[in-house]
Parts: sequence; C-alpha cells; structure tokens
Amino acid sequence: MSLTSEQKQELMRLLETGEEISPEWARVLFPPEKREYELVYHGKEREEDIIADTLAVPLQPVRTFGRNGVDWHNMLIFGDNLQAMKTLLAMKKDGKLCNADGTHGVRLVYIDPPFATKQDFQGSEDQKAYQDRIAGAQFIDFVRKRFIMLRELLAVDGSIYVHLDWRKCHYLKTVLDEIFGEQNFQNEIVWERTNSHNMPTKTYVKAQDTLFFYTNSDRFIFNKQYEAYGETQLKRFKQDKDGRLYTGRDLTFSTVNKARQFEWRGAKPPPNRSWGFNREELERLWATGRILRKKNGSARLDGLVAYLDELPGKPVATIWSDIGRVGNTAGERLDYPTQKPEGLLERIMRASSNGGDLVFDAFAGSGTTCAVAEKLGRRWVGIDCGKLAIYTIQKRMLNLCRDIGNKGPKLEPKPFTLYNAGLYDFSKLKELSWQDWQFFAGSSRFRVGKNR
Repeated sequence: MSLTSEQKQELMRLLETGEEISPEWARVLFPPEKREYELVYHGKEREEDIIADTLAVPLQPVRTFGRNGVDWHNMLIFGDNLQAMKTLLAMKKDGKLCNADGTHGVRLVYIDPPFATKQDFQGSEDQKAYQDRIAGAQFIDFVRKRFIMLRELLAVDGSIYVHLDWRKCHYLKTVLDEIFGEQNFQNEIVWERTNSHNMPTKTYVKAQDTLFFYTNSDRFIFNKQYEAYGETQLKRFKQDKDGRLYTGRDLTFSTVNKARQFEWRGAKPPPNRSWGFNREELERLWATGRILRKKNGSARLDGLVAYLDELPGKPVATIWSDIGRVGNTAGERLDYPTQKPEGLLERIMRASSNGGDLVFDAFAGSGTTCAVAEKLGRRWVGIDCGKLAIYTIQKRMLNLCRDIGNKGPKLEPKPFTLYNAGLYDFSKLKELSWQDWQFFAGSSRFRVGKNR
C-alpha cells in the first residue's frame, strides 16, 4: 500500500517533532492481510500488535481449596482477563495448560461478556457487581482483543460460544468472522429467555439472547444433543398391542445408490432415493417385526418401527426454548445479576467437550461455567475482575450439589486455587524465588495492594 503525499508529510512531521504516532498509522504502514470484508473502527490495531503488546501478569496464589492435584488443579483468577490470558498463553506454550488427554490449550470456551448496556449491575444487597459502561467502538475493541487472545488459547480442535444480546451481536459476528474465519462459524443459536414476555414495550418484546458457535478448525468435538418431544411430535406415536408407543420412519435415504434401488417385499424406492439398508438387513428387520406393512402385506416405505422408549429424543436445533431462566425460587439462584442457568451450560458443555477436557470462561461472573464443568467432570479456568464475582464463585464451588440446577446430594469439588493477577500482597511477594521476582518486577504495569 503506497502512502499519499499528505500522509508522507504528516509522518515526517511526527518523526521530526517526536510526537506520539497513533495506532492508526500501524494499519497504514503495515496493512493487514486483505479480506473480503472487515469491520473498521477508530483505534483498531493489528492482531500481532495486540498479542505482542499485552502484558503478561504473574499469577499469585492466594489460597488453594482442597488438596492440590498432581498434574492439574482448577484455577479461579481475580484480575484483568486480557493480561491473565497472556499468562495462560505462556502456560499453554510450556505445556502447563492442557486437557486430560494431553492436548495443549483449551477445548471449550464459553463467554458471556458485557452487552454494552451502559448500566451498573449490583448484587442482592446492593454490592457492586460490575460496570457495563463501555460502548461504541471502544466496546468493540475491548471484546475484539479478548477474542484474539481466546483464539490463541484454544486447542486445535477447540470451540468457542459467545453469548450476546441484540445490542452488539451483529457487529461482533463480523469481528468473529475476521478472527476465527467465516468457514469456522458453525451456528447461530437463539436462546428464548422466558422472563421477558411481560415487559412493557412499544415494540416487539425482546425475548432472546444470541450465542455464536465457532470452532478453531474443521476438526472439532460435537456430541449431538437431544431434548424431550413436544406435544406435536408425541401425537405421531401410536400404541401397539403391548401398550408401547411407536411411529413409522423412512426406510429410504435421500441418496441415489443404484445397488440399493431394488424391489423388495412389494416396495421400491422412488428414483431419487435408495434403501437405507441392504437386502439382508431389511429381511432381519422384517423378521423381527420392525417394518410396518400395508393392507396387502407389502412393506411400507415409511414403515421402520421406532419405539418412543428407545429414542433419545428430538435432536436439538438452533432455537432453544426448553431452557428457562434462573427462577426466583430456583435452587441454583445466587442473586447475582445476569446469572445464567446451569442447564444452558450443560448443553453447551456436553455438546462441545468430553470428560477431562479444559473449559474456560474469561467473564466468569456467578461461576455457572465453573460449577457445571465440575459436575460434568471437566477441568476449568475462570477469570473475573469483580470482587463480588470472585466471592460468589468461591462460595458456590464450596456448596455444590451433584445435579444440574444445584439439586441432589452434596458434591465435593476437586482442588482449585484462587490467584491474584495484577493485584498483589507484599507479604506474599517476599516469598518469591529470585527467578519469579525477576519476572514479576519486569512487569511494569501492575498494582500492589492488600490481599483481598
């Protein structure tokens, strides 16, 4: 990209006078790779500069709950998530941030960042929870920097779910396409929030949140999830002589395979379809009574018998209306603003991770991600910069019940450690080794205060 004469003169003037060169010049002097489209805004920096310039702050252990694990213990971090993620990135490179199978990096990220509401949120006793005052281009830049760092933290086969609402989801979809690649966009999920129906409004009622599901590559974990059948689906089932509910399903597939277009038991697939089973498999199903017959005794093309008690349910689609909000009397309710239900995180976690996988939430809030990860046997890391959030998560993890919704018998959590990131206790600093102290002292932008 060639500079205009005006740009050259301005750049020379800045260099001669020693004035600070704004970040916008980086895009002029070192233009990013050309994309089909991208979101442009004031102050946008190159990805490489964001990663290089972000300060990695040391993680100072404050307290470990339970006995320390041998190869891994879960992490709760109090501090700025961008700087903490830079430190976690170094851990990933050193092989210290990994899944149970040894894969380096985070297998699943769920984040519920601020929504640019321009509000202050408080707890049940008017404690300050967090501020959501960043708006406009500043908000886009705030979130984009964290998207970039999250991508670097993901394992090759990792996934990320970004939870947003109507205010900024359209802008951030474009940013996510830039960072993760449009080809790695898997789904837009609409979560119908049942607590919005009675809100007074002059327009349509805002009753949904949006979740964007991206992966780090075309190789990722996905375990199909199912939900209970609704009344409409259940009406399709009939009762057999033994009282079991059943329905008929298609015996053909929507592919053309000439080897499977034969006539069998008085039936033949249409020209654009083929049998879903070979002749031997069809005979076995016929002999065991798993194929329905017409009145003349021939096979029905839609006659594959499916019993309700053998079916996992209806495959979950991209509209989630079966997971309600955290009700006022719910066992999991913590009176933390914007708390998300455990059922929401359970579905995400079961779909995009397996037991022993590392799950990460950089805006941990009330700790729903950490709690569900514990219940499902996942490793976890949570970060938040709010004291109320950190206190809430600690208390929650020490009062877990085994079942989703915080029901059932008490669950003893695996060991986890609380860390300070960017706010340190002098007494603890004295205990650092010389090597650790050198690393700490080399971090020029840290705050030191009382242990909180």
